Amino acid sequence: MKAKYKIADLELVIDSSKIEFDESKAIIHKVHDDEEYSFEAISCAARPVQFSIVNQLYSLQPEMVKQACDEANKNHTTGVLSTNNYHLLLSPFVERFSFFGQKEAAQLTNDVIDICKKLNVASLRITQFCMMRHESMPIFDQFKGILNTFISRKDSPIKLVYFDVPDKFFYELNILFKSYQTQTV
Repeated sequence: MKAKYKIADLELVIDSSKIEFDESKAIIHKVHDDEEYSFEAISCAARPVQFSIVNQLYSLQPEMVKQACDEANKNHTTGVLSTNNYHLLLSPFVERFSFFGQKEAAQLTNDVIDICKKLNVASLRITQFCMMRHESMPIFDQFKGILNTFISRKDSPIKLVYFDVPDKFFYELNILFKSYQTQTV
């Protein structure tokens, strides 16, 4: 399922069909390209394990990937790995039972926007939400923090944000995103 929104000056897309994953094991099996969109940057969790997006999107040296992920997680900062094709933004990994609400999501989004400014990125794919778990993560708070930040950052070069999300939250997120189409921040 895919839905598109125009919110402020942004095109936002939520899609539940482009990533195959096993939520119980936190393993992503496959990341599919989107036929309609291409991306200058892809954001993912900094997890240098065999089945992570990091290893699927890049053919980088495993030690370099592990080092960049370890640094992002240790310092709680967003890391960057770049190739000629695009940039991979490594978001610090959030443990399953850690609180990650609106404030934390807004801060992480600001960090991502700052990096996108430096790299002049206009199209961003965010993959880490495909693994979100409702029982420990307040998804509405997270997405409110993300959406409010994207809308309020007038200095952002980003024009397209594409979210990979799980099927089970697609309907709820569709309602939330639609509510932002009529609001002004």
